[in-house]
Amino acid sequence: MEIQRKVKYEEELDKQFLDQVKEMSGCAEIDGCIQCGTCSSSCPMSVYMDYPPRKIIAMVKNGFKEEALRNFTIWLCSSCYTCQVRCPAEIKITDVMYALKRMAIQEKTYPARFPIPVLD
Repeated sequence: MEIQRKVKYEEELDKQFLDQVKEMSGCAEIDGCIQCGTCSSSCPMSVYMDYPPRKIIAMVKNGFKEEALRNFTIWLCSSCYTCQVRCPAEIKITDVMYALKRMAIQEKTYPARFPIPVLD
């Protein structure tokens, strides 16, 4: 998948996206993300991801719905909860990833086929 760079104007952002994710994930603390990168550095799958978990959280907070739902990162989350356990802001990152997966399925934006790394 090739990342296409383009400018996104403020009126193109989804202002309700953050509230939708908060409600679906049960993670009201997402606003407290300090972008420290602990989640990304803790994630055993981050080397395979399009965007690290930290960037996904930033996308959600800023209304980049299309970008947050149309990437492989949310599908590569192994649900190991390492990011969540180590998060100094106590954000339920894994629950946010589950919510994003559910939203992507509802909107039919999930990838049809993509390679998945095998963990030994």
